[in-house]
Amino acid sequence: MSFSTITPPAVSSTAVAMTVWSYSPRSLTEIQSVNSAIQNNDPSAVLSYSDYTYLPVPYYAGQVTIDQLATFVDNAVRNYNLINVIASLVSNNPYGLWATNFVTNLSINPYLTVTSLTMLLSSPYLDGNHAQVILYSLAQNYYYNKWIQTITASYGSTTISTNVTITTSPIFAQSLTISSGVTVKCGLNTCYFITQQFNNYGTIVNQNGGVSGTANGGIGGTGGGGIVVLALTSALGTLNVNGSKGLVGATSSPGYNGSAGGNGTLLSIATIPSGGNGGGYAPSGGGGGGGPNGNGGSAYAVGGNGGSVTLYTFSNANSMLTFIMQGVSDWFTINVLGKSPSSTTPLYNINNAGGGSGGNNGENGVGGGGGGGGGEVIAYAYNFISGNISANGGIGGTGLFGLNNPSGGGGGGAGGLIYVFYGSTSGSLTFNVAGGAGGVSSNSSANGSPGSTGIATTIQVTVNG
Repeated sequence: MSFSTITPPAVSSTAVAMTVWSYSPRSLTEIQSVNSAIQNNDPSAVLSYSDYTYLPVPYYAGQVTIDQLATFVDNAVRNYNLINVIASLVSNNPYGLWATNFVTNLSINPYLTVTSLTMLLSSPYLDGNHAQVILYSLAQNYYYNKWIQTITASYGSTTISTNVTITTSPIFAQSLTISSGVTVKCGLNTCYFITQQFNNYGTIVNQNGGVSGTANGGIGGTGGGGIVVLALTSALGTLNVNGSKGLVGATSSPGYNGSAGGNGTLLSIATIPSGGNGGGYAPSGGGGGGGPNGNGGSAYAVGGNGGSVTLYTFSNANSMLTFIMQGVSDWFTINVLGKSPSSTTPLYNINNAGGGSGGNNGENGVGGGGGGGGGEVIAYAYNFISGNISANGGIGGTGLFGLNNPSGGGGGGAGGLIYVFYGSTSGSLTFNVAGGAGGVSSNSSANGSPGSTGIATTIQVTVNG
């Protein structure tokens, strides 16, 4: 999916003339007064509230620019308490004058301030569909900074100064600071941070990805979770979404296959890496496959496969970032503004898959668990300062030696995904996306294979404001 900048509406002068001449003489007088009021940026010169209906007409007729009109609307909303009047017109689109394309061009204009947009979004006269239009227009036309400023405008500054586990997301703030030495754990699949200033001097950890395979043999590792940071200026600090390691098997009742790891969800602009395969030895237990998609080792008791991933791919960085902002927009519209758009963009819980558990053939050998896949970090800032991001795959568990039989080592988890999108400066960033090593066996032929290296990339995106 991709988006492009929306241009001014293609309205011919003939169409405008036919529309205007269909109005009554009084309406023509009203339109003339509206035109004069816009040119003089004087909302008090409009004769009545109903005359605001005709605000777009001078623009369509080429008598005023969109900059003039945006300046006028901003003044009317902020200084003349006409919030509900404008919100009602946006929602009801009288005479087709306040169509989506017009509202979009007004919303993205720099002369319609964040303050006015915030006031309009909060108006009870603005319905959910048109709150969505305003927020989507910013994201789809790459006004990412204005989108962040708008969606965080009603929040204050937050400082996290003690270790904490986050159980709500998204988190909005104008400024978010994590103090030095503090560890913030995400208690969810994904933690979203949306703030104008992101200052992380501590560590954010999320290892709540796809669950581990737990049946019978060595337990698989949990996949890494997701962290999304959307900011204007960002010191990312240390972000850790590593997958967990697979465990060594323990002897118990023989003859049971391993179980598959839990599944994950990832966003990407490229094919994702796979976990390593579990090792196997015929009379014993096979190692679990690494997450995602590693095969369990073949043996008398087969290792469980690594979990799978539901993958959503995008043609480019702007498309992915826009999609994420649309999901946050709809969450914000529903849960903060209390409005209900008729359709929504999902806000995905991104995380990688867990490793499968090893097969268990009791005294004859128990396979090691597969490592969990590294999670995903997606970060946008117009200016990055620094950051150290890790999304390594978990190592495979060691196969437990049986009666003269080597057991399969677990496959290593794949390295995860790191996407850093910046508008102006990328700062000093370091990435770690190594695949986990395969678990060892007493016979190297039954070792698990390592997970593939993950994806880590820094991409400059188009930012219009």
